Amino acid sequence: MVIIDIKANAGYRANRQILRKRINQYLFEFGLGDVELSLALVGKRKMRQLNQTYRNLDGISDVLAFPQNEGRTPEGRLILGDIVICYPCAQEEAIAYQEEIDETIWDFVEHGLGRLVGEEKK
Repeated sequence: MVIIDIKANAGYRANRQILRKRINQYLFEFGLGDVELSLALVGKRKMRQLNQTYRNLDGISDVLAFPQNEGRTPEGRLILGDIVICYPCAQEEAIAYQEEIDETIWDFVEHGLGRLVGEEKK
């Protein structure tokens, strides 16, 4: 069972059902079916703060991934980590590439998942 906690400001719209489905498929392809992870959609200010706190950088990233090394939950699920997406960056990129915001968010999530599982999908 995959547990996906998605947090977002009410103004940051994303199709959570499709995100969960795609995340499940991605993890299945890597043989990871019993995991827990979180996904947060944040603004530029929060992303800058995360960069300053955890990377000692003063800038805004479109996506950050924080792998967890906590092992497994009491239920046996692997705690994979956290993915943080800068929603305004996703909006800007969606406009620039003339694609739906959900597609751009998925691109960022997929990149973050690649970091969490230790490799990038092509």
